[in-house]
Parts: sequence; C-alpha cells; structure tokens
Amino acid sequence: MSEHIEFFRAPNDEEARAAHARGPKRGVKTVSGSFFDADDAIVTWENLLTGRLREPEARVDDPRMVAEWVNDGSAVFALSDELVARLVQADLPRLRNVAEAWQAERLRDGEDLDADVALGILVGVAGLAREAVQSDGGVYCWVAG
Repeated sequence: MSEHIEFFRAPNDEEARAAHARGPKRGVKTVSGSFFDADDAIVTWENLLTGRLREPEARVDDPRMVAEWVNDGSAVFALSDELVARLVQADLPRLRNVAEAWQAERLRDGEDLDADVALGILVGVAGLAREAVQSDGGVYCWVAG
C-alpha cells in the first residue's frame, strides 16, 4: 500500500518520469489517493471495464513502469491505452459500478476503502483520461511511501 498516490496526465513518458523524485509538478492537475495499491487498482479497473479477468500477481509488464520502484517506495507508471480509452467511454453509472466492485474487492482483502472515495478517484481519473486523449498525452500514477 502506498501512502501517497497521485494520478496525473503528461504529454509523454519523459515528462512523467520527472515526477519520480517529488511527485507531479505544482500546477499539474492530479487526483489524489492513499493507502491502497495503485498498481493493483488499475489492473482491477481494467478487468472490470473490459470484462477480462487478470490477477494482479499474474500480469506481465502491467502496469508499464516509467520510473522503477526505489527503496523509498516511489515509482511512476503509465495507465494502459486501453484503460484510458475505457475510462473515457465510461459514464457515471458505469464508474459507480466499477467503484463499488473495487471497494468490495478491497474489503474482501481486509482493506477499508470508502465508497465515495473510490468513486471520486475513478471519476477524477476518468476526467484526466479525457484531457489526456484531447491533448494526445497519457495518464500516469506516482506513488510514494
């Protein structure tokens, strides 16, 4: 679990990689979260939005790392193009369903994730996805701690 999680958009991997040391630059729009495994969360979201079943432990190069994990627990990774496209297409009822399923999965694993927080994160990341597609960029996640 990461103490600090910031989803953000960037024009490319190089710009996103710059967030590794301290997080996204000031003025960059972010969606914040904490105390969940962001890399597992995006696999769950992609599973739920595509209908595919992939276990986080069985994934290969997913998510795509932009800045590898270091000893302080920080890393930057990219959300897949498919996940970004699915988030762009998802309406509020669909995002609500995904948030509820994500929350239920976390509860089964003994973690407490508030339903409103889960939905807020998904709605925010979907907004970043829309902006990224319009600007021909990508959506990334910085984690630390």
